[in-house]
Amino acid sequence: MGVGQNEPVPHTSVAEHRIALRHVIGAAATEVIPVDRHALGRRLAEPLLAIDDLPRFDSSAMDGYAAVPETPDQRVFLVVGDVAAGDAAGFVLEPGQAARVMTGARLPTGAVGVVPVEQTDAERTGPAPRQVTFAAPVAPGRHVRKQAEDIAAGVPVAGTGAPLTAAVIALARSAGCTEAVVHVPTRVAVVATGAELTVPGVDPGRGGIHESNSEMVAALASAAGCSVTRVATCTDDPGALEGLLTELSAAPDVDLVITTGGVSAGAYEVVRQVCEPRESFSFVHLAMQPGGPQGLGRWDGMPVVCLPGTPVGAFVSFEMLVRPALDERHGAPARGASSAAYVGRPRHTRAGMVQFISGVVAPDGTVSAPDARHLSALAGSNALIEVPETVEQIVPGDIVTVHPL
Repeated sequence: MGVGQNEPVPHTSVAEHRIALRHVIGAAATEVIPVDRHALGRRLAEPLLAIDDLPRFDSSAMDGYAAVPETPDQRVFLVVGDVAAGDAAGFVLEPGQAARVMTGARLPTGAVGVVPVEQTDAERTGPAPRQVTFAAPVAPGRHVRKQAEDIAAGVPVAGTGAPLTAAVIALARSAGCTEAVVHVPTRVAVVATGAELTVPGVDPGRGGIHESNSEMVAALASAAGCSVTRVATCTDDPGALEGLLTELSAAPDVDLVITTGGVSAGAYEVVRQVCEPRESFSFVHLAMQPGGPQGLGRWDGMPVVCLPGTPVGAFVSFEMLVRPALDERHGAPARGASSAAYVGRPRHTRAGMVQFISGVVAPDGTVSAPDARHLSALAGSNALIEVPETVEQIVPGDIVTVHPL
């Protein structure tokens, strides 16, 4: 669970609201987990250090013969050993001697280099010969994987905040790591409010609409590294919402509640009606479009983030406000914005408010805004274009700030 205090957090601007969100959501707990396939995607809460050198010893990079020449041009050698992968190779090669070695096998002490079997007169299978002739002299260090050339013991396999990818898991296990300290994914409950909402399979009638916010926000939370444990809808009945929030605040599998709808200043704003009387909650209208109405606080200690009810407003609010706080909580690096040349049609924006417009970044790095409106535009976008509050219009050729989706 997040920070347990119930003090209100004053905020008015978008920047201040982001700070307040980080404060309410708080830091994630950490846990120790095995370094295995189930760790995929988890983020490190502290550096993961190599336990052993990799390779642990000088080894052969090829099937062939490790040798110690008496002279630089020597090509005929006495074969005194046969080393398979996993063998201890507990003998010393003297000048003029060679040993057959397999790929990954430990090299006998003294070996100067390895000659691939293809460059010898030896058979590739069967017992090792008593003598071998090389097509060329032994090149010192050739086809030898030196101890710790990949990574040395004590060196970080991956740093704090890094995700445990398949490659990192492979490197960590190869370097002897068995456990990692990671951030615990935030367990999220999503509640979509509104008397007009109907669940799938139910006829919305003349005044209802198909509910989409709950699954959309759940998908966004999952993409942000959260574990979505509860998804619910609620009518505009204050008693029903109060009971649901009380239930969720006591749930052992919930760290954060995200609601949608009911946060404006109208007559049927159930989330605001239920939560605002509590001193821990703050409701504001940010200088931001879409997604101006926002709320946050704690219900019996449980962090609650209240997003607007329009799907586009809820989406933009999550990506631009909630996602950065969750990334910080999970130890993930901030998703950086970039600059791009705008090539779409001229777009008028509302002065005095930060605008977020659905955008499409092309392979050449330019960005345009879809002609479609609202949710259909968002569905066809791969970015959000941020237009500062001081700008009233963007035209082709303008350099704009772009947030990837």
